[in-house]
Amino acid sequence: MAHRPSPPHKPVSLPLPHCAISPPTLTSGLTVALPADYIGFCMHYQDRYLRYTRVRVADPGLSRELVETTLGSVAVNWADLLASPCPAAEAWAILGSVIAQAARGQAATSLSSVAYRILPALQADVVILRHRLCLSNEQTADLLGVEESVVTSQLRMAHRTMSGHPEHSPIPAATGLL
Repeated sequence: MAHRPSPPHKPVSLPLPHCAISPPTLTSGLTVALPADYIGFCMHYQDRYLRYTRVRVADPGLSRELVETTLGSVAVNWADLLASPCPAAEAWAILGSVIAQAARGQAATSLSSVAYRILPALQADVVILRHRLCLSNEQTADLLGVEESVVTSQLRMAHRTMSGHPEHSPIPAATGLL
């Protein structure tokens, strides 16, 4: 059986997401083409990533920078993410890591940081996404790369933990945490 060469890759002319890395034009005149599925991923998630990051990091400029860094890392590791069981979960882990690294030197005083001190990261993420960003269980599950039942159970456990915690004691719903 003869081996057929792959057809040449043609760049897709989709609009680039505003948070993603712009493909550089090389000095030789070549343009680096980003995979269409990566561009679609960015277009689907970038706005929610940015909203979430703004809750975690008060500085809008830093928030944008962290999301750009995350999407750049996702681009560099795109093939590995696609080979993983859940690319959305892998990308969410990258975002969490980028935010955690940036937040290390900052004083944690925001209401969302209370959730991260009291709760495991997944529960705190669910609380922020559901109660601060007002995402549905389905949207939250999609963003985190988990099943909706995981969102429901994590939210239930978070409410139980926070209602009995002195630091929460209780934070009224009007404050935006719960």
